[in-house]
Amino acid sequence: MKKLHRNQLAGEEGVHRFSARVLNVGIAFHPTGALDAGIDGFLELRDAETGEVRAQYIAAQLKTVDQLAEDNGETFAYRPEQRDLDYWLNSNVPVILVVIHRTSDLICWKSVQSYFQVPENTQSRKIVFDREKDSLTETTAPRLAALVAEFARPGMVVPSLRSVELLETNLLKASFPFRIQLASTDLDMTDVRKALLIKEERPPIDWIVHNGHIVSFRDLGGPLFERACDQGSVDIVETEEWFSSDDEVTKRLFVQLLNRCLGERLRERLVFDRPKKYYFFKGHLKKRDKVVYTFRDRHGDGKRAVVTQHGRKLDGTGAAYVRHAAFFPRFLEIDGEWYLAVDPTYHFTRDGLIEYEYGAERLTTIKMFETNSNVRGHLRVWRALLTEQGDLLHYEYPYLSFDPVEPLSHEFGVPDELWGSREDSDLIKARKAGQIEFDL
Repeated sequence: MKKLHRNQLAGEEGVHRFSARVLNVGIAFHPTGALDAGIDGFLELRDAETGEVRAQYIAAQLKTVDQLAEDNGETFAYRPEQRDLDYWLNSNVPVILVVIHRTSDLICWKSVQSYFQVPENTQSRKIVFDREKDSLTETTAPRLAALVAEFARPGMVVPSLRSVELLETNLLKASFPFRIQLASTDLDMTDVRKALLIKEERPPIDWIVHNGHIVSFRDLGGPLFERACDQGSVDIVETEEWFSSDDEVTKRLFVQLLNRCLGERLRERLVFDRPKKYYFFKGHLKKRDKVVYTFRDRHGDGKRAVVTQHGRKLDGTGAAYVRHAAFFPRFLEIDGEWYLAVDPTYHFTRDGLIEYEYGAERLTTIKMFETNSNVRGHLRVWRALLTEQGDLLHYEYPYLSFDPVEPLSHEFGVPDELWGSREDSDLIKARKAGQIEFDL
């Protein structure tokens, strides 16, 4: 007499439950049927909005269980046989292991190839599932498309990842006075500065000299400039006339003036490295081991070490070098509005003052290991500093200010784990070991 065993019934139940779940998130499942040798079926990816399919598949092995091993309410484990694992890892398409719990609605999945890239996981031969993160839902479904992207090769079109993502921008909207002042002068830049030094010990730098004229947002008819220009010749023009001029020279002068104002705004806390064209935090660390910048932004309170010591000298007398948070500034006009683009980088010194001779090598190393979150943290520092406003205790520079630009929403996203999953194990270890190096 023929029989249907309990395991066969449980397996068939698992196939139906899994098929129903993936159909709910807009993905088709094709069971392999009687010729199953370790793969129960294939998921065919489909754009949920357009219905488009491109013959892009993920192999799925289903395990229907009555009890979850090592279940602590948050995670549980499944240990596949070695021969199954060898079979899956030889696949030329992504393979997922799906665990279906019969007494609940829980269906969890893991990418076999991604999971066993980590040597520790290979040694244990145990897959640990997170009940929340690994559950198959509409939220986690886009990660399936990411698996195919991992197997992408030149010329292959991968499915769109319809996962709404907020895109951080490195742009800050610039604001400046509506009018510019111009006045005739016989002096060059050096002599104008000397003339201002007579009036102030540390005169401002937010002015330019061009073609016999001083140009500034400041009052050129005031006492500060009485020795620097012909105050009877002061003329006032609309700022828009300058930045919307068809004359490229005039536009370049306007950008030059903005850069001079930026230098004036930041001079108390930052240093401008003229050859490298970036700003970096001041920090002479004789009496302390780091400089911390404390701020508040839309994410809440923040505190970041912006000047830090690293390494040890060969003679053991102190740190090998000092790393300073830095950024490249660039003014851009977009649809008639002006923005400052902030490009984070790092500056290296021996002691906070003298440039470190191996700074280029240190920067290259950081750029190799830097993650998306590191860059976001770095941008957060500059966004907070550049958009600071004055109060009763702090002076606010009046001729140039910035407002943050809200993150942009995009209907296609790239899961962060997709980036990390393509790294080899040595790089993952190196990143973890060196994380503190660039923890901004």
